[in-house]
Parts: sequence; C-alpha cells; structure tokens
Amino acid sequence: MIIRKYKPSDRKAVEFIQLSTYLVGKPIQPLMEHPEKLNKDIEYYLEHEQESCFVAVDKGKVIGYLLGCLDDKNHEESFAKFLGQSFIWLISLPFMGIKDRRFYKGTIKVIFLAVLGKAGESKFKTPKDSGHIHINLLPSARGKGTGSRLLKEFFRYAKSKGVKRIHADSFQTRLNPNKNFWLKNGFKEYCKVESSMWKEYYPKEKIRLVCYIKGL
Repeated sequence: MIIRKYKPSDRKAVEFIQLSTYLVGKPIQPLMEHPEKLNKDIEYYLEHEQESCFVAVDKGKVIGYLLGCLDDKNHEESFAKFLGQSFIWLISLPFMGIKDRRFYKGTIKVIFLAVLGKAGESKFKTPKDSGHIHINLLPSARGKGTGSRLLKEFFRYAKSKGVKRIHADSFQTRLNPNKNFWLKNGFKEYCKVESSMWKEYYPKEKIRLVCYIKGL
C-alpha cells in the first residue's frame, strides 16, 4: 500500500469512497436516487486545492483519501450558505424521488433548527486561522494504519507550507466510534455538540459532532 498525491484520474474513486462513507461511515447510495449530487461537498478540494489532497492506493485501487485545505478562509462554510442552499432544495422537493425527498427534507430541517438555535449544530465551533482535513477510508481499509499514514503525509506537507494547526470535524456514534483514531494521532477535542443530523435514519442513536484540532 502506498500514499501519494491525488491526481485528477483518481476523482471517480474518491467520489465513490465519499458516498460509501457519507452516512456516519456507512454508504448513502442505497438511500438516495441521485447520491452523486452529494459529491459537491468535496468539489472545492478536487478543483481548487488538489495539491493538498492525498490518496491511499493498494494493488492499484484507491482505498482511502485525505482532502486538505491549508487555510479555512479559502473554503469557509457558513449558516448563510447552508440557508441559501436549503431554499433551493425546498423549491426542488416536489420534483425529487421519494428517497431524495426524505434526505433533503431532513437536511433542511436540521439547517433551519440550527439557524434558530434549536439544534446542537448552532453551537458548533471551529478554530480560526487553521487548515482543515476531510478523510475517509473504505471499510476494508480501516484499522490497518492507512488513515494514520495519510495524516502523516499531509502533516509533513502542511508544515512545509507554514501551516500551524489543522482541524477535522467528525460524527461520532456507536456505529462510527472513531475517537481513538483522532486522539492517537495527536488531536484534541476542540468542540463537541449533540447533532440532529442523521436522526432521520438513526432515531435512537446518540450522535455527536466533534471538532478535533492538532498543532503542527
């Protein structure tokens, strides 16, 4: 298994892994008619900061990725942006299939509750003056040190660019217990909130959204 820089030819494999891990580490494909639309979530990295992205390759197959952003100011997420997007989804709901309608109705609900301060996401904070990462592995690649190797390669690169700290956001549930992964790789909890996301699919599950931070 090797770790190398992302190449445009890796895009389909990266997008497949994104969808195969989208639902708290589980595949989202069976729950949507058009899951490919969710790959817009990683569009920034693949189109504007390819040099900060890495992939893990085993026997010629991409089995995991780390998408990096060296400065949050270049890729800021905001309630205003999500609120604007939610209005577009709301208008589009009547034209969606049953599965897609369920997914987007749930997402819209969480966004509006957060804006109104009635969801844990409204209290979620990330550090300023920081880079961030988005990392995912195929289930078959987990627990074998692949994620840690991706992190080490990115840390080496980020430090060479003068980055002082990195953060990562992660959903934690009994179904996706990833806390030890972040802690063993030198991260510390920066913020943790009870999340309403995915309650539509896991109503009995306690879901937390955690921001981890690491100084370089």
